Amino acid sequence: MSRPRSISKEDSLERALLLFWERGYDRTSIADLSEAIGVGPSSIYNSFGSKEQLFREAIDRYVATYASPAMKLIATDTGESAVEFVRELMRLLVKLYTDKKKPAGCAIFQSGGAGMPEESHACATTNEIKGGLRTAIRKRLDACAKAGDELSAPPKTLALFIVSSLRGISQLACDGASRSDLMKVADHAAESCAK
Repeated sequence: MSRPRSISKEDSLERALLLFWERGYDRTSIADLSEAIGVGPSSIYNSFGSKEQLFREAIDRYVATYASPAMKLIATDTGESAVEFVRELMRLLVKLYTDKKKPAGCAIFQSGGAGMPEESHACATTNEIKGGLRTAIRKRLDACAKAGDELSAPPKTLALFIVSSLRGISQLACDGASRSDLMKVADHAAESCAK
């Protein structure tokens, strides 16, 4: 009798992440995950407890790996202007969203599921991360304003604008928009942050 196939947790999370990223939470079944990871459904439940928990860990992996350069940029104030900060952030993410070696768009924006956070674990998970992203961007913009930048709107409003622009760019990347066109959108969004 052959032994069950063994796969590392990191490899399992990576495979699950790529599937959620490409198809979204709602369109990814346990059977799909089982096939992608190469283990039976019971192994998934034994390792992660539920599809929801596997999704959470996969999205955490996305933040810690693929989105890590953007998160470091947001967390590190080097004194650049608001326009420079937003341009660098958005250009970095456009590169990620249009990388041909990965699913298009942003795993957080594209995989969160439908419905309200109260009704969907996946939606609640991604909304929590998006809320943290808005807060972190707002803090950076607050610092820019305190350093003398004349912002075109309050930092809270601009943070919402930036996140909504990134969501739109993510969707456009999924729809096949070119990297060069999305870079132009990113630059325009950045320029609009200052008076």
